[in-house]
Amino acid sequence: MALQPSNCQGPRPIYTDKKVIYEDVYKPELVPVVHEIEVVERIHHVPVPVHHVVVKRRVVHCGYNC
Repeated sequence: MALQPSNCQGPRPIYTDKKVIYEDVYKPELVPVVHEIEVVERIHHVPVPVHHVVVKRRVVHCGYNC
């Protein structure tokens, strides 16, 4: 007994309701962040000693008896 080709297509597929699946993709985006600063220059006066030398010169003539 030879096998005869069958006209049977097999079971038909069953379709369910479509489901939506979300795939979140994140892309980096440059955002400028401004950091504002203020520089305050504070001047402090500090006493610094400056030494001055006063020289007095005197000439004394001595004789032979000095």
